[in-house]
Formats: sequence, C-alpha cells, structure tokens
Amino acid sequence: MSPGLARRPRTLAELGERGILRSISRYLDAASPGLLVAAPGDDAAVWRGDPIVVATTDTMVEEVDFRLEWPGFDFRTLGRRLMAINLSDLAAMGAQPRHALVSLSLRGTLHVDDVRRLYRGIAEQAHRYRCTVAGGDLSGTLGPLTLTATLIGRLGSAGALLRRTGARPGWVIAVTGQLGAAAAGLRLLESGAQPATRDERAWVSAQLDPTPRIAAGRALVAAGIRVGGDISDGLSREVERLVEDARLGATIDVQQLPLARGLRRKQWPLAVTDSEDFELLCAAPRARMRIAQRALERINVALTVVGEIDRRPGVRFRNGTRMESLKKAGYEHFR
Repeated sequence: MSPGLARRPRTLAELGERGILRSISRYLDAASPGLLVAAPGDDAAVWRGDPIVVATTDTMVEEVDFRLEWPGFDFRTLGRRLMAINLSDLAAMGAQPRHALVSLSLRGTLHVDDVRRLYRGIAEQAHRYRCTVAGGDLSGTLGPLTLTATLIGRLGSAGALLRRTGARPGWVIAVTGQLGAAAAGLRLLESGAQPATRDERAWVSAQLDPTPRIAAGRALVAAGIRVGGDISDGLSREVERLVEDARLGATIDVQQLPLARGLRRKQWPLAVTDSEDFELLCAAPRARMRIAQRALERINVALTVVGEIDRRPGVRFRNGTRMESLKKAGYEHFR
C-alpha cells in the first residue's frame, strides 16, 4: 500500500453502521408521491394509506433456512429469496404488494460486498413486483445471520381475497405451477453436490430463488376464487389447514400431481410433504375452478386439479387403486 493511502474497509466492523447505510442507500427507495418519507433518513417510513391493507412478515435464519456453504451460494439470490417468501404470503391472499421494511442482524466479519449484493437482491425482487423498499433496521450479531422482511400490500375490497376458511364438501382442490422441485433442490444442496443437469439446476433455483405467484393470486380472486393459500410448508399441510377447522377431509390424486420436470412419478412425496414450493393452492366448485383455469392460462400459469374435499376427516392420497399413507405431513417449525 502506498504511504498515505488508507485501505478501503472490507468488513462491516471496519465500515461501521453509518458507512454501511451509505453503502446500501442505492437499494433503498427515495420519497415519492406514494412513499412520503423513506427511512433511514427519518425514524420511520410514511406512505399514503389504502382502504384495505394486508401485512405479513417472515424471517430467515442461517443454518435453519439457508447455509453459506451450500454450493453456488450467493447473497444476491438470498436477498431475492427473503423478499419472495414474503411476497408469496401476499400472493396467497390475492394482494398487490406496496412497501417493504427489511431488518437484518449481521455479523461484523461479513464482507461489505456481500451485504451490497444482499440488498441488491432485495431491491431487485421488490421492484419486480412494484414494491418499494421503504426502510427497516440494521443490527449486529455474534450469532447466525437473521433476515426479516415485513411487507405491506393492498386489496381491492374486503371480500375480494383468498382465505383458508370456507371450503365445502364436493369442491375440487387445485395447485398452480409444478411441484417437488424445491424439495429436490434442497436435497441436492444438503448433499454438497453441484447440480449436473438442466433439471437439477432448475430444482436448486426453485429452492434458492423461488417465484412468488402475485399475478396468479390476483387472477384467482378476479375469477371468483375465495379459498386458498400458498404451499410453502407443503401441499399436505396446506390442505389440512383448509379442511381441519371445518371438520372436513380431502383426497389427493397422486397421479394428477404436476411434478417438476425430471422427477419420477414414484417421487411424488416430494410434491406433498416437503416445503418451499411457493405455489398457490385453492378450492372451489368445479365449474368455478374451470373459470379460474382459463383466467390463469391467460397469464401462462397452469392450474391443475389434484383432489377433492369430502366429509371424512383427514387428508388421504389415492395412487391408482391404492390409498397411500405418509409419515411426514409437511414442514413445521420446532419439530
């Protein structure tokens, strides 16, 4: 190093909080007619309200939800994923995203460039769905990285939304997109193996960089669907949530499950028990579901009928002439 030239800070501890905020400021939205005051310039963000507001929050914890040592790990992708899991919650309600608040607990040893990439991914995913990054919080930790986002969305009216309540016997159950890729991708990541084929790369992408179904959620609501949710905790778990409070049940036809490309039919449990396929599930009378299928065709999203709600409690899986049982129902924290 030449005399008199200071080395540029490389870690968060060297840069300090104010330096970090300056470093990431390009990824935070400025004030606008909709976002009246943008943090961190002030203590809180201020925006124009909506008649019907939807809010959600989700947290990702290192070593629980992601691992830095995964093959091909990238902080930019991690930032997109943090936003995607929250955007999926808004999609599951049929809401339009508006603003995001992001709170991060980071180790001081983390490289400054990694944090820039993290915020770049956050901003990219938010702006893709016309959502501002309005502010949040930044804190140091000696433990695992902890990433939290709170998203605010809006609805057209109080009745035009998706909810888990209201399903009826005889209604059919349908899912968007394809299933099982995220679970297959997680298995690859946990094995430490590099994805070797196009299908395997798609599985890993489904796990690390999922696509929230914002447009599909809004299209379902516009088509008159009122019962639904996302299946980030697994299809089986979400079907349980639709039927258990009403003391109903459901039968899923294994052969109708839209498995991701490259998965064999015998791998169908990946599509129903493991988490993080950020697809939508919905239930409706068959005629209404056909209307919804045509609506989603117009935005190039498949909506596949996979089962039916009935009066017998519990969730069953029919595989041809056999009824299959599963030991694992889906993802659940603390288990």
